[in-house]
Amino acid sequence: MMSHDGQYVLIIRHMDDKKTRYITAKKLARLFPAKPFARWKASLDGGGATVVMRADSMASLEAFKESLEMLGAAVEVVDQRTMGGAKVF
Repeated sequence: MMSHDGQYVLIIRHMDDKKTRYITAKKLARLFPAKPFARWKASLDGGGATVVMRADSMASLEAFKESLEMLGAAVEVVDQRTMGGAKVF
């Protein structure tokens, strides 16, 4: 299940390659079935960063990060910050 809070955020940066975005969206839909493939694909096609999940431990994100990197996705784990009371990464 995808976590909506936590200190660390697993994100996917914009990818120019359509095939990589498609394959990544398929993988995300399998990993997180609560969000359908079409929504993952639209999010990745929209450009910018796509938040995949949040966790309190960076180690808990590593398996997901490696799995997505093997597909060629531009994956990054960032430290969650709060600015003006709003969460930003």
